[in-house]
Amino acid sequence: MKGADLINSVLPDELLEAILRRVESKSDLDACALVCRKWNRIDRSTRSTIKINASGAVDQLLALVVGKFTALTSVYIDERLPCSSYSSLGTPSRPRRNSLDRQSRNLARGSSSGENESDGLCLSDMGLKSLAVGCEGLEKLSLCWCSSITSLGLVSIAENCKALKSLDIQGCYIGDEALTSIGQNCKNLCELNLRFCEAISDEGLTSLFKNISTSLSLFSFTACPKITDSSLKALASHCKNLETLSLDSESLKDESVISVVKECKGLRSLKLRCSGVGDAGLQAVGSFCANLEVLGLYSFHGFTDRSLSGIARGCKNLRELILVDCNLLTDRSLELIARGCTKLERVEISGCHNIEYGGLEYIGRFCSRLLELSLVYCSRIRKNAFVELGNGCSLLESLHLVDCSSLDDDAMCHIAIGCKNLRQLHIRRCYEIGDKGMICVGQNCKHLTDLAVQFCERVSDESLIAIAKGCSLQKLNVSGCFEITNNGISAISRNCPDLLSLDISVLEHISDMAMAELAKGCPKLKQIALSHCKKITDVGLTHLVKGCTDLEACQMVYCPKITSSGVATVVSSCGKIKKVLIEECKVSERTRRRAKAVLSFLCVDL
Repeated sequence: MKGADLINSVLPDELLEAILRRVESKSDLDACALVCRKWNRIDRSTRSTIKINASGAVDQLLALVVGKFTALTSVYIDERLPCSSYSSLGTPSRPRRNSLDRQSRNLARGSSSGENESDGLCLSDMGLKSLAVGCEGLEKLSLCWCSSITSLGLVSIAENCKALKSLDIQGCYIGDEALTSIGQNCKNLCELNLRFCEAISDEGLTSLFKNISTSLSLFSFTACPKITDSSLKALASHCKNLETLSLDSESLKDESVISVVKECKGLRSLKLRCSGVGDAGLQAVGSFCANLEVLGLYSFHGFTDRSLSGIARGCKNLRELILVDCNLLTDRSLELIARGCTKLERVEISGCHNIEYGGLEYIGRFCSRLLELSLVYCSRIRKNAFVELGNGCSLLESLHLVDCSSLDDDAMCHIAIGCKNLRQLHIRRCYEIGDKGMICVGQNCKHLTDLAVQFCERVSDESLIAIAKGCSLQKLNVSGCFEITNNGISAISRNCPDLLSLDISVLEHISDMAMAELAKGCPKLKQIALSHCKKITDVGLTHLVKGCTDLEACQMVYCPKITSSGVATVVSSCGKIKKVLIEECKVSERTRRRAKAVLSFLCVDL
């Protein structure tokens, strides 16, 4: 094209390279690479990140890809990712060429030779060796559920990729030999995540910590049974610059936590799921971690209010607090935290059944900087607490409430009037919430873009009409609000043109009329859930796909009037569709052949 030739003649390669390096979206990069051969070549020399599925002929595919992309610094290999194809790895070439696209698709199907079929059908040490040789500038490597690799493969990475800064290993049988080699060669390693690594023991970790003592700033491990208190003591002795620590282990005791917090006084983030840790360990956190900003405590049954008393006295810079299933905590803990940690911006409380209303009242009174609050399964929190929240937390932007049975319309009105900056409001199974409270939200929270009101049976069309008039929603979930009809969805369609995601599951009064309204008013819609909508038919789907051409995901299980014809309509009409959840019996053979990659069946997801 003349325009493309003009651009290429004016812009030097260095400038084009700088521009492409600043393109963050993978889809945008792919589009740029299709402009011309020059842009394709520059993209191959600048693309820094790839993500690959860990199954299939991944060894050959990985060797092919690292040979084409010479500037890779981040590689993610994960069995849970979609099956590898060139479109998910890098730049798609033009189909007329003998392209990497065609080669990678052939490799992803696996070899049909007479060799053992199990060979080469998942990532092995040979694949890691190819990666190590081809990507000497590798800085970030993530290996998730790559069950066939051993320490030998990771040793290859260590010996060749000495610039490695971040290593994430999950569900891989990697042993101490690999960690020792990483420590000896990768002196700049600053992030290490180990999850479900059964072969790693204290010996390997101790050797690693000795060699990367000055660089390690983040360490996390989950369910590594051979790691004991000895590893944590070695971490404390050698890695004094540690800033982020996440531990999930039943074997760790107070002593290991105390040793770490005494030596690593720059710790900023600490998350613990350690049933063996009690008040002594957490009080030490308060005594030594003055710079702590994030604290997460999960499934603790051995500590009491005394622990958070120490946190409140010593961690004045705390900005995020997460308490999950901490059954011995009471309102006294939250009162102490609220009085002592007034910089709190995010609080999440889930399953702490002894917390009632007093603690949350103090959060409302003293934590005026609060931006996000999540209360899940806190059935004993009373109405007065929400009143204080509305009075004191005017900066609140996100509120997530699940099974808060005392939350009623009056409390919701106090929140809406006091927290006018709300952008995200998620309410689930709060049965006393009705139209009065939601109308107040629509009238006062003009910045609201994400609303979920699930299984709140008193919410009806009046709520949605008020919300539509006052808020420009991008996400809406009203599943299980049985009083909502076509009128409410029509109001949303006419007033929320930027709507991207909609969930109207289990709404028995919604019919094809609502689908037609959505097609007219919400052209940007990308995700929709219609499950258990008994009145929606194939005709409604036809209306929907004509107007919502950007649709990427559609859930429509247990819709008795939707047939295989409707499924075929969605699949064939939506060029960007990525996932369709439907009963298997409603998919014709032709649709299955054409769209196998995007179809998900109910039995599989459950």
